[in-house]
Amino acid sequence: MDWLMAAWVGVAGGATMEAVDVIKSVKWHRKMPWNVEPDTIEPPRRQPDVRPGEEQLPAPGWRGHCVATVLRLFVSGAPTGVLAATYPLSVNPLVAYMVGLGALSVVQQLATLVPLAVRSAGRAALGGVAEEAQQQAVEWRVQQPNGLGQTNGLPDMTRSGGSPPHIPQPDTGITAQQGPSDPGGQA
Repeated sequence: MDWLMAAWVGVAGGATMEAVDVIKSVKWHRKMPWNVEPDTIEPPRRQPDVRPGEEQLPAPGWRGHCVATVLRLFVSGAPTGVLAATYPLSVNPLVAYMVGLGALSVVQQLATLVPLAVRSAGRAALGGVAEEAQQQAVEWRVQQPNGLGQTNGLPDMTRSGGSPPHIPQPDTGITAQQGPSDPGGQA
């Protein structure tokens, strides 16, 4: 099966899902889906699929519904065509139809994973940049004339003849206990 035919079979799968959505809308709301307004959804029977503040929005109308339908058919056909072009011997009409049926859900799930993947890739890239910057800082300290450089952001006072600065140590809250044989201790 060539990729163009597979894409059209995938579009048929997407059209099937769109038909199922229209049937559910007509059965549930007793109106065509482009006439359903958010405030017509009865809360006792069903929780609304709207975000806060969208209750007052008008119905999308038939033009908006047609645009959404065309986009859904594109989302069903494109991955099916790509799959058939990639694996031409593995894609038959049944596989193409099934891919078209589930393409919208798969694309929605992938769209939720993309920000996570980008965020983790960004962190990995920034981690490499930070390590490189630290390595350059160490090399810069070594190349300082007369051995004067900075260590941990503090001047190296031992080489310049001064005394090292006092660095306070964190208080752990544990005090030393005296044993019975220590001077000043009571048993």
